[in-house]
Amino acid sequence: MRATRIAGFVLLAAAWLSATTIIPMSVEQLTRESGQVVDATAVESWTAWNSQHSMIFTFTRFAVSSRLKGQAADTLVVRQPGGSAGGYTTHVAGVRHWNQGERAVLFLRPSVSDGAMEVTGLMQGNFLVTRDAQGNENASNGVPGVTSYQPASQQVSGYRGSVMKLSDLKARIQKAAQP
Repeated sequence: MRATRIAGFVLLAAAWLSATTIIPMSVEQLTRESGQVVDATAVESWTAWNSQHSMIFTFTRFAVSSRLKGQAADTLVVRQPGGSAGGYTTHVAGVRHWNQGERAVLFLRPSVSDGAMEVTGLMQGNFLVTRDAQGNENASNGVPGVTSYQPASQQVSGYRGSVMKLSDLKARIQKAAQP
């Protein structure tokens, strides 16, 4: 009984300390739960309060280079929680805002509250594309400050995300997007 209480406390403490705890989603799950999946480059970002002036959001406009699922326009805007506006700053653990020129494979869905495009699975649907020293393109959705919870084992651990070749990521998306 005491071990169960201690395990429960450790689980809650780990979740509380990181501020963001997720249940990991596979590329296939992300694809199924997203209306659009695109390979895109950040063009510009700006921040604004919501209409109730209770939350700050960062909006990023992307130029879409390829559509992996759905019928995205040539440019699209993605909304994420957090940012700075009116002298206030909100930081959401696990949300990585994009810089101009950054390329990402984005798993997107409309927000339940107002239909704005958002990343599926918080940070999990945001695969930053980078090039290694050998010129290979890789994609990663790992960010600091996040823990993952495995329901089957009731284990909490640091979330490192997935790192893979961009070509492998795109192949998995295309296979999962098949009807």
